[in-house]
Order: sequence, then structure tokens, then C-alpha cells
Amino acid sequence: MKITRQHGFTLIEIMIAIAIFALIGLASHQVLFSVLTSDEISMNAVQRIKQTQRTYQLIQTDIMQITPRSIRFNGGDPSEKFLLAGDGVIDSDDHGIAFTRLGWRNPAQMFPRGTVQAVGYRLVEGRLERLHYLYPDQESGTKPQITVLLRDVEALKFEYFAQKKWQKNWDKATIPQGIAMILTLKSYGEIRWQFLAVPTPEDQ
Repeated sequence: MKITRQHGFTLIEIMIAIAIFALIGLASHQVLFSVLTSDEISMNAVQRIKQTQRTYQLIQTDIMQITPRSIRFNGGDPSEKFLLAGDGVIDSDDHGIAFTRLGWRNPAQMFPRGTVQAVGYRLVEGRLERLHYLYPDQESGTKPQITVLLRDVEALKFEYFAQKKWQKNWDKATIPQGIAMILTLKSYGEIRWQFLAVPTPEDQ
């Protein structure tokens, strides 16, 4: 009778098999990690785009409802200008802007305020901030409510359209026909937004 011997795996063969399975598992983990990382990057990019779009819409609404009313910030004396603009305005690290707008919704007079709102935009430590007061003529020491719109903003500039041209400075008492906001974002570089403002007779 012929006896057939059955050979098992040697220790070396087992170690090689374990090493192969370990490499396959590591590769699978790396692929999965890469996919998850890509998804996270994509989600962050989409979220960033949505934030940027919301910021644009908010600024557009504010500027399109700008009104020729003296502006007063930080409890100081009312300015003779309808638009405060320039370097360091409202404590901005770069350009800043402040004005009064109409159309602040207050349905059925639900809140103890009117529909006129003092608003401003500034750059502070890489954050694009919107400031507003509950009342257009606030008392001294009243602090504005601050909303952070965008982060990782490297620069903020404004330009003003009047007499058929864009101007880098605005020191007139009137309202320009258009206002441009130029943002430099860490993610996308420079973005320029142009908004139509309500022109005053002097600017038409």
C-alpha cells in the first residue's frame, strides 16, 4: 500500500503569506484613507463656496439699500458723509466701509427697533466681518454686533464708481453709483465684486 504524505506550510511560507496579507490590508487602508480625505477636501471646498456666495448676497443686499443718511459709529458724532470709507475705517486691518441702509425687516414691529440699520465691513486678523447696530444712532460705548462672514482673508479693498470711472478713494458727502469689494482669499486668490448703489443726484 502506497502512503501519500501530506505536507503542511512551513514557517517561512506562513510568514510570507502573513506579510502579503498585511501589505494588501495596508494598501486597502491607504486607498480608503485617500478616498475619505478627498471627500473631506471636496466637502470643505463646497462649504467654502457656499459661504462665499452667502457673503456676496448679503453685501449686495446691504449696498443696494444704502440710503443718504449721516453715519455714526462707535458713539461718535454723526458724520457729514453718507459713506465712511478708507484705510482703518471701523478699526479694520485694511480698508473698511460703513453706511446706513434701509429695508431691515421688522414684521409687525415685532422687535423694538426701526427698519434703518447702520452697517459696516472690515478685515480683522484674517476675518471678513460685518458690523451692525440695533439703532442707527447709538449711544457712546454701544458695541456693534459682529458676524464673521469669511476666514482666511488676506486683503480687503474697496473702489467707488462715479463720473463714469472707478476710484480708489471716496471722501465725498454723496453716495457713489457703484461700490466694488476686492477680496484676496487664501483659497482662491483675488475676487472682485461690483455692486450697484443708489446714486444721488450729484453723481448722476
